[in-house]
Amino acid sequence: MTAYLTWTEVKLLAREPLVLVLSLMFPVLLMVLLVAAFRDHGGDVFAGLNGDVFYFTAYLGAAIAVMGFMGTPTHLAAYRDSGVVRRFRAAGLSARALVVSQAAVLVMLASVGAAAMTAVAWVTFDLAAPESAGGVIAAFAAGMLAFAGIGVLLGSVMPSARAAQGLGLLLFFGTFLLVGGGPPPSVLPDTLNDIAAWTPTGLLIVAIRSPWDGSGLDAPAMVALVVIAGAGFALATRRLARS
Repeated sequence: MTAYLTWTEVKLLAREPLVLVLSLMFPVLLMVLLVAAFRDHGGDVFAGLNGDVFYFTAYLGAAIAVMGFMGTPTHLAAYRDSGVVRRFRAAGLSARALVVSQAAVLVMLASVGAAAMTAVAWVTFDLAAPESAGGVIAAFAAGMLAFAGIGVLLGSVMPSARAAQGLGLLLFFGTFLLVGGGPPPSVLPDTLNDIAAWTPTGLLIVAIRSPWDGSGLDAPAMVALVVIAGAGFALATRRLARS
């Protein structure tokens, strides 16, 4: 049943090109613009990294965060607002199956977006390979689980798709622009950087960037992402079971 529901969600998503453009093309286009502008820059202003690596790793995280903060919550909140979740429950579909299907769609879209972004960066900018590809993949996987948990949790509590979209925009841009999606952290106040680093978006980018530059897996960030994932899935499943 879960696999069938996931496949149905994918087919429904294919009928919404705006969602696909937002989730797949938005991070790629911004990554291209920023890497093209700052690829020859580096040093302390970019946390000791080259400008291309700094912005590429940030927007690799954006491929996940944009779905976790906006795509999944908006879709699930629309289901709740229109009574689809109640009909699912009446048909015997468990809340767990609904949560898993939403998470699977996020994982699929984030993976496709990241693959497209990586291909564009390597072909267009000759981006250097990560020091630890396995570490980057592990961090990316943990990030997808964490933001899937965030996405289904937000979708399970927001009253409407419009409310979920508004909150998602605030959370995404309010955190992402502070942790590498906009100005380098070195030009921002230290207090703001300290706070931003412990947001889910900040943890995600740190987790991806650390093995990329050869620093190894960032254990605190990885553990925090796993905890976020577990809490998000558990709370969302409980909430949807009562919807």
